Amino acid sequence: MSSTEVPDRLQKHTKRLLPITPVGKSLSSSRKSSCQESNVSIASQASLAEAGARLSGANGRRWTLAATTPTATDQGEDSSITVAVRVRPFSEREQCLEAKQVVWITGNEVVITSKDKEDTVHRFGYDHCFSWSPCSKWEEQEDVYRSLAKPLLDRSFEGYNTCLFAYGQTGSGKSYCIMGEKDAPGMVPRFTKELYERIEQMTAAEHNTLFKVQVSFYEIYNEKIFDLLASTKAKSKAQLRVREHPIMGPYVEDLAMYVANSYSDIEHWLNLGNRFRATAATGMNDRSSRSHAVFTILLTQTMMSGEEEHSKVSRINLIDLAGSERSTVAQTCGDRLKEGASINRSLHTLGKVISLLSERSAGRRKKVFIPYRDSTLTWLLKESLGGNSKTTMIATVSPSDIHHTESLSTLRYAQQARSIVNVARINEDPNAQVIRELRQEIEHLRSLLIQSSDPSSSLAEIKTLREQLKESEKLMDQATRQGGGVVSGAQLWNYCVCVCVTWKDQQEKTEARKLEELERLKREALYADSGLPTLVNLNEDPQLSEKLLYALKEGLTTVGSDGHSDIHLTGVMVAPDHCAILNENERITLQPSQNTEQSTYINGHLVSAVTVLHHGDRVIFGGEYFFQFNHSREVEKGTALASQGGFEFARNEFVQAQTARLEAELEAKRAKERDEMMRELQAIKEAAQREIEAQKGSVS
Repeated sequence: MSSTEVPDRLQKHTKRLLPITPVGKSLSSSRKSSCQESNVSIASQASLAEAGARLSGANGRRWTLAATTPTATDQGEDSSITVAVRVRPFSEREQCLEAKQVVWITGNEVVITSKDKEDTVHRFGYDHCFSWSPCSKWEEQEDVYRSLAKPLLDRSFEGYNTCLFAYGQTGSGKSYCIMGEKDAPGMVPRFTKELYERIEQMTAAEHNTLFKVQVSFYEIYNEKIFDLLASTKAKSKAQLRVREHPIMGPYVEDLAMYVANSYSDIEHWLNLGNRFRATAATGMNDRSSRSHAVFTILLTQTMMSGEEEHSKVSRINLIDLAGSERSTVAQTCGDRLKEGASINRSLHTLGKVISLLSERSAGRRKKVFIPYRDSTLTWLLKESLGGNSKTTMIATVSPSDIHHTESLSTLRYAQQARSIVNVARINEDPNAQVIRELRQEIEHLRSLLIQSSDPSSSLAEIKTLREQLKESEKLMDQATRQGGGVVSGAQLWNYCVCVCVTWKDQQEKTEARKLEELERLKREALYADSGLPTLVNLNEDPQLSEKLLYALKEGLTTVGSDGHSDIHLTGVMVAPDHCAILNENERITLQPSQNTEQSTYINGHLVSAVTVLHHGDRVIFGGEYFFQFNHSREVEKGTALASQGGFEFARNEFVQAQTARLEAELEAKRAKERDEMMRELQAIKEAAQREIEAQKGSVS
């Protein structure tokens, strides 16, 4: 192909051009997009095309150009989803029920036997398996991190999008794998910690590279999206919408993104988001996630060479999915039942998407419609499943026969996910490759020119090399000056999510949000002993427990998610006017709101009417905020009972009371159904008796 053929073809078809790409790579020349949409002039395209044609010079490599739409996966790398399975230990409930083990690990193979027929065996192979047995310790979190998350971190620094998500039924250990606990951090804390360690090392070794990190955190609750890092000044949490960009794919509109300059910043945003996330107790899990949570990290690397800049951007999605559940086993009703139905519906759609993608990758069906938009979750996971991403999935299962059906279903979906092939590409400025190749061509021609200085070389050869060098330098200058018309991946992402704000604006926004959170804590938490009755926070982390005191002033103290409430608590489980606490003549009463379905509990029991509070009572708002009530006047008078405090006691008390309440409700429902059935049988019996008597009368 000559250097003039490409510009002529460009002028004829006026197509948007991709960066120059070696022959043999996956390209699409049939898709079209106008030059106006990409804001790249025909002259600029012709220059880059001519540059590509010139690269077929001395090095002998052939190059070509392709026309494509913005959604084309140019120079993509086929990447199958990495799938791992982790089997958790037996829970206390399973041990009490004397459950039998039906899931076994042998190498990278999972064997599950039928709970009825031991000779029925299912075998599944995966990339990684993490086992547990009664005589050995559960696999360390560090081993899981090194096998699954660390390779994703490597690819993130190369400029690829990455995604890590956990899949399984409720109570199978997903949140433990992803978030972990204080003494056993999960993959997200370990991932982010090593992220900054590498940034420090690379910054020290390469002074010409600038790193920028931004984060966002949102949840999908009942198919609605809520920003977990949003400002608390608003009266109610705003529901966000999903939009789809032709290049970057689906994104959440108006989602707040904040700068994270260190691992401590990441910890701050994670703790803030997890505090607002929807959780509740069920019959299977005392702290069950009632929403899907997505923590996104945007890593931008800018390499500076002289006056030129070359950027790579990686979008990292770390996802903690809510677990599927059966209402009869989880013993859910009311709001918990609705939440479970919504979770099951979205996970069913996820399973359907995985199955169809598996069929498409295996080539069993030529044309397959993937119903991404059937669920908010699958729509947002579109790029991670079958798109531009390096994705890892960890499936968590229970070893007991009680959950045999759910475990078998999880293992089947996980095996199907292994066959899904994504097309991942490095997210960089498309002109950067052209410029790099031109620079290499110039250096190569200069070396050839030096070698041709030998007197034995012909004058014609030297003249040709000089002309080629001059032409390449001219094209290099044009590509550098005109390449600004092509929008980079980082610019597009910032356009979609950050609305083209500058880095300085992002930092100012982040500092303002931190100050707002600090002011909220100062306003709501009183550290000085004022002699008033107080609510003291209880937390599963002992270092955070009993650190905040909420004073109950004389008169009425309101509690709710409304910004004007005296005690402002956020989260979908807290109503705007959740309840009120009246301090009158040293007598403290709690008055639940009659205009909300959200619940308040005292000592584990649901409160439906005005209730007197006593020193040491455990008060729970919405099933997620735990407090202990302290009344110094009762202690001084000697009327206070011995208090039993601590988060573990309050949580166990709450779980036991709710379990007993749910069992009582189920028993009452069964009794009502039995009574209705008996009445129906009696009515049928009486009707039959009357019919028999009528027949006897007619015969006589």
